[in-house]
Amino acid sequence: MEETLYSIGEVAKLANISVQTLRYYDKIGLFKPAYTDPNTNYRYYRDSQLYHLDIIKSLKHIGTSLEDIKKAQRLKTEDLLDFLNKQERIIEKRLKKLIDIKQVLANVKVRMEKQLNDSMFGEVTIQYEEEVLILQTQARHLTPVDILNASYSELKNAVENEVGEWNNSYGAIIPFQSYKDEDEISYSYIFMPVMKHRDISLLSPNIMQTKIPAGKYVCISDRFSPEKYFDNLKKLLNYINNHHLQVIGSIYEVFTPIHYGPISQDDYLIEMKIRIDE
Repeated sequence: MEETLYSIGEVAKLANISVQTLRYYDKIGLFKPAYTDPNTNYRYYRDSQLYHLDIIKSLKHIGTSLEDIKKAQRLKTEDLLDFLNKQERIIEKRLKKLIDIKQVLANVKVRMEKQLNDSMFGEVTIQYEEEVLILQTQARHLTPVDILNASYSELKNAVENEVGEWNNSYGAIIPFQSYKDEDEISYSYIFMPVMKHRDISLLSPNIMQTKIPAGKYVCISDRFSPEKYFDNLKKLLNYINNHHLQVIGSIYEVFTPIHYGPISQDDYLIEMKIRIDE
């Protein structure tokens, strides 16, 4: 019985793949026709080849490179099993990264929702905060007045190169103590939040991976202005003193942009928070 041959157009329809892709696969030796007419250069494929094309499509769908697919075509069954196990591990790694990205987006949404709740701006609240993983470095003579986006360049590079994630907030740490005026305030560390449960190993010696612990915090948020900054800090410290709260650790400040357009005004939200004994 003579085997059925299909033209390249027919194979494209049967396999739901473009003619251009089939020509490219032929060119690189990934999926060659069974017969090419020497007079017309028309390509023809056997019916049995459609199965192999399905395998190529399946491997490509899970992200396998065309070069790796070509290698897999030459493998024996036991070696092909090892190859598929490797592809499975790659997929699991990608799935974990997507879950991490989803968590980052959820965190960004939470911060944006806080921005919309401006009825609480300038008011002291007590909130339970989840643990936040951060990268921090020592601040070099930085104060709330002169801190700049450029101050975070080294941390940004570490986050992007090692973690590869979107981050829309920055932070700073000041010691918990009584302050008479803003001139006494100097940041001890600056930091950037990163994904939870991320093992970050290739950091420069002056960058440390640590965390803002989970727990109960006294918080105050407001749009940043030099005039409001110290007033809000005093509100926070006075609230702690008046309610005889036991403080654990330093004061964390988190800055989040309010406007995200490239030509928007330079405006951001600042949240000050201090962990207290539960």
